[in-house]
Amino acid sequence: MKSLITVFFLSILLFSGCKEAPKEKFYPSDYLFAQRSFPTGEIDLHAYRSAVDSRLDAVATRDFEEPWQFEGPTNVCGRIVDVEMPVSDTETIYAGTASGGIYKTTNFGGQWEQIFDDMPTQAIGDIALTAQDPELLYVGTGEANAGGGSLAYDGLGVYRSEDGGQTWQARGLEDVGSIGRVVIDPQDTETVYVAAMGNLFSNNSERGVYKTSDGGLNWSQVLFLSDSTGAVDLAIHPTDGNILYAAMWERRRLRYDRTYGGETSGLYRSTDGGDSWEELTTGLPIDPASKGRIGVAISASQPNVLYSIYANTDGTLQGVFRSEDGGDSWERRSSNGISDVSFMWWFGRLMVNPTDPEDVYVTSILMHRSTNGGGSWQEVFNNAHVDHHGIFVHPADPDVIVNGNDGGVYAVNDGFPFEGEYLNGMSNFQFYTCEINPHDPEILLGGAQDNGTNVSNGAVDQWSRIFGGDGFRVIVDPVNPDLIYAESQRGNIGRSLDGGVSFVSARAGLSGSFNWNTPIAMDPNDNNILYTGSQRLFRTSNQAVSWISISDNLVNPDNPVGINTFGTITTIDVSSHDSGVIYVGTDDGNVWVRQGGDFINISDGLPRRWMTSVTHDPHLASGVYVTVSGFRFGEEDGAQVFYSDDFGDNWRAIGSSLPDIPVNDLVADDLLPGQVYVATDVGIYRGENRGDWWVPLGTDLPLVPVIDIDYDAGSRTLAAATYGRGMYTYDLPSELSSTTDQQETASLHVYPNPAIDRLSINVDHDVEWRIVDMSSRLVQQGTGDRADVSALTTGMYLLEAADGRKARFNKSAN
Repeated sequence: MKSLITVFFLSILLFSGCKEAPKEKFYPSDYLFAQRSFPTGEIDLHAYRSAVDSRLDAVATRDFEEPWQFEGPTNVCGRIVDVEMPVSDTETIYAGTASGGIYKTTNFGGQWEQIFDDMPTQAIGDIALTAQDPELLYVGTGEANAGGGSLAYDGLGVYRSEDGGQTWQARGLEDVGSIGRVVIDPQDTETVYVAAMGNLFSNNSERGVYKTSDGGLNWSQVLFLSDSTGAVDLAIHPTDGNILYAAMWERRRLRYDRTYGGETSGLYRSTDGGDSWEELTTGLPIDPASKGRIGVAISASQPNVLYSIYANTDGTLQGVFRSEDGGDSWERRSSNGISDVSFMWWFGRLMVNPTDPEDVYVTSILMHRSTNGGGSWQEVFNNAHVDHHGIFVHPADPDVIVNGNDGGVYAVNDGFPFEGEYLNGMSNFQFYTCEINPHDPEILLGGAQDNGTNVSNGAVDQWSRIFGGDGFRVIVDPVNPDLIYAESQRGNIGRSLDGGVSFVSARAGLSGSFNWNTPIAMDPNDNNILYTGSQRLFRTSNQAVSWISISDNLVNPDNPVGINTFGTITTIDVSSHDSGVIYVGTDDGNVWVRQGGDFINISDGLPRRWMTSVTHDPHLASGVYVTVSGFRFGEEDGAQVFYSDDFGDNWRAIGSSLPDIPVNDLVADDLLPGQVYVATDVGIYRGENRGDWWVPLGTDLPLVPVIDIDYDAGSRTLAAATYGRGMYTYDLPSELSSTTDQQETASLHVYPNPAIDRLSINVDHDVEWRIVDMSSRLVQQGTGDRADVSALTTGMYLLEAADGRKARFNKSAN
């Protein structure tokens, strides 16, 4: 405890404006997508949208249980994809995040407000404002950057606000996937152009440049090259909206292969409002290998001056180019001083000072500026986090400069050489995992995307980093609070004996290839024993000083080989009833159990999916739960949660009534028999009677994926790691909430049960009631003692009378 507090104070300076040195960046693992798409290689977008609607309806129609508590962090932030400011206001900033929605400040970062929470997607691609009306915003959803190591879902189109983000209206293009840029005609705020990059993980024809002339009510595709070539950037003339420049990017991204450029990549110009386009080639790269991601920017003060940046197809920097004749011809400028890394497809944006055509900015792993039109470059925002994606220079005061990167928002308001203030306060951290400190449940830990392993000090604004890389599993020893295990990607385990102040490698004896999110499990009966796995299971009995293999290969022999590690152990659980009972799950659809002897495959009866968690039943020695990722795609008796009461010999689906959405983790309540909690991509659900009945748990949890949950028995605390909105906790009750429901049910009788067409209810003729499904979505409402349920699909439902009484019933097939 004291060591963790010490770490926090030692890290205050670091996290007031953290920057890691430029580092080798792992090629994106596509971890979340790989989970959700195995084995089909596809995500069921229809099912995903239905699950989102179900969750939104549940929040709107039910007041269930207590609110979740936000635990931070706010002093460290996650990935920003765009920053914008009204041209007449130097205090207001809009920040679009990769998976946490949109934040707004009206006092230059003094306080931030989340303004996109009620929308069905929190993945932002670009924000556009108008000079004529500072309250009018257009937002394109879906991050177009081809990385992040973890993106799963594209956006859901374009949204418009006429009141500075207080309210929003959906404005179409739901199927374009990710959006790289939105630009507004300077002469007509109803005319808008969208650079649609398309689906990140599959080819689709809904990509290219789109145009609307009525504020998004209707759209036309005005530039299309191929189903693998999207528009990643757009620039529009500052006074003549008929002149546009579109950066087209040929990109194919599959689970085991990808190409980031090619023949159809290029820079295009239209002079007639998008009716016709011509490719600009004079002085620009024309070799297909030289045409990877492209960025383009126009000078507002001298519109004939443009800049473009090209990456090679291998991800390295091809060059920076400048045109002084509106794009007719281009000259290569210097790229010396720009950090040339092997993943330039992760950046690709430029910004020209709107008052000075010689002052230009280029994003990369570092932020770069040229004050002589690209003749030379120097780093700016020296103290900022790495991986820069957004830059805004204010036209009314070019000394006001705002920068967005993978660590949040930085800004200057009096020009350089001052290197920027960290405008923290947002809650958009992307957590992969969470851990409640068993010695002090108010202290939370978690691994985060591109932001290492972090620890709180009991306050939302007091988090600090204790381990680097992309953060994953973290365990605090339940006996010794100074002993901490932390992990970064692909099984890089570290061990600390001083409460996280320092770590040493804890990989001695490990071999094989490891999952991006490698599991670590501690024996609940012996804190000296831990398990981890690659293709085989490893055990340590000396607190990770050394490891030995204790299994044969537990994955399939014919797994595909490609750029992503596949065919690995993903989940491990040791029974609290008997340490000799060990469960293992893999990403290629296997579940194994060892009961003191050899491992036995118990996958028969389970779908071939990515196994996300295997959890023993704390109330039955032979009981075990399994959760899987992916979508059902119409599977008969499909589910993502399963239960066995005989060590996996037989399984029954217990998650059929949950939304068709990936389930990422499960915790079994050690106090209340049969009560479980699952983390899904649309929130957390509570199951009773080992999954016979499911309801969303709590209120005030944002609509973002929950990747991991942890439970502390002593304090009855549940922690949730969200991918885009930080960490939350929930205080669990000490008795089944269904006890009240059962008492209420006893006084509200419905029959027949199961029902086919008609349902009789023992209420008065004037009593109002409503029926909700297992996702708490309102499906029917009425008045009186009869209900026509013939239109309901088969399954379990809850009827709620206006006086609070409830009754569950089953709807049978006609």
